[in-house]
Amino acid sequence: MGRKYILRVSEAIKRELGFVLDRKLADPRIGMVTVTRVDLSVDLRHAKVFVGLLGSEDEKASAMEHLRGAARYIRSELAERLDVRRVPELAFVLDDSSESYLRIVEVLKRIHEEDGERRGEGPDEDPEGS
Repeated sequence: MGRKYILRVSEAIKRELGFVLDRKLADPRIGMVTVTRVDLSVDLRHAKVFVGLLGSEDEKASAMEHLRGAARYIRSELAERLDVRRVPELAFVLDDSSESYLRIVEVLKRIHEEDGERRGEGPDEDPEGS
C-alpha cells in the first residue's frame, strides 16, 4: 500500500474518531478527549491512537482505562463511518505533548523575564522601545 493512502486513511480515522468520541460516546468518566495523532501499521490492521486528556494524573489514568474498555464499541462506530475494507484494531495511548509544550513555554517565559531583569528592563517592557 502506498504511503499516501495510509496517511489518508489515518487522517480519516482521526477525523471520525473525533466525531465518535465527541458525539457517540456518552461516558462522563472519559471526559474531554482530543485525538492528536493516529499511526497506522503498513497492513492497516493496527492503529495507535494518541489522545490528549485534561485533569489530574488519576483522572487521566481512569479515563484511559475507560477509553480502552470502549475500544470495541468505538471500532464498531468507525466501521459504520469509514469506507475501508477493514477497520484497524485500536490501541489508545496518552499523548502528553501539549503539557510538555506548556512547560517549555513557561520555562522560556521565565528565562526571557530573567534576561530582561538582568538588563535592567521590567518584565513587561519592550527592550527595543517600539
